[in-house]
Amino acid sequence: MRKIVHICAGWEPGNGAANIARLIGGEQAREGHEVVFRTWARVRELRAADQVWIHCGWKPCLWWAAFWARGARWMPEACYDPVRLAYHGWKKKLVGPIERWCLRRMMAVVATCEAEAAWIRAYEPRVKAVEVQDIRRFFNLCEVTAERHAPLRVLYLGRQHPLKGLSALEAAVAQLNAAGPRVELRVVSNAFGDEKERVWTWCDVFCLPTLSDNFGLVVAEALEHGKPVITTDGAPVWKGQAGVTYLEGFREGSEEARVAMLAKAIGSEIGRRG
Repeated sequence: MRKIVHICAGWEPGNGAANIARLIGGEQAREGHEVVFRTWARVRELRAADQVWIHCGWKPCLWWAAFWARGARWMPEACYDPVRLAYHGWKKKLVGPIERWCLRRMMAVVATCEAEAAWIRAYEPRVKAVEVQDIRRFFNLCEVTAERHAPLRVLYLGRQHPLKGLSALEAAVAQLNAAGPRVELRVVSNAFGDEKERVWTWCDVFCLPTLSDNFGLVVAEALEHGKPVITTDGAPVWKGQAGVTYLEGFREGSEEARVAMLAKAIGSEIGRRG
């Protein structure tokens, strides 16, 4: 049995990095290991652990763990995506030397897909190793069999953040509805338990129009509920996944192009229903 410590800057239910940590930690616990979750861990605990997993990036509590831990793995959850690096980029440049130093100390840096592995190597080429873990293994990705309503019910579930592309989705829906109600968009930022299940029951199509996402846990949840998904190259792990309409070139496109891509994809879902 190993003692495994997971470090994340916050453990609130809506934190994607924390939820990925819980998935991995739960698997480790089922294998018989002792697993604990921390924000700040004592030096003695970090030094005594057989493994330390550090999740996300850019936080002093993570640097602290990287300094004291032995045999640590860092799972940045897309923190080194060029789009994410450019957002509040001056702050990241300021502390970049600390972040890179921590990465070089790791036994391995863990990516969720090959695209993220490339971002990690580009950000710090001197990392010892980059491992790719497919987080999709934790989910039962069902065949899409969602019922269709009129108008089409489109769900956005997540934070209302500039990198989530919500403004383009709202504009695309407005464009589709210009001649009459074809789409009903529901934006939900906080839903848990039974309330979240009611939201999934309501929707026909889930849309995550993201510019940068650590994995897109909500995409996995949508597929578990049998809902078709529209997402973008901001969540590259989902490229080629059955049941997912994947919009290539969305990240680099203009706002006008993004709106057009979303309108076309949602319009295709309307066409399938009709």
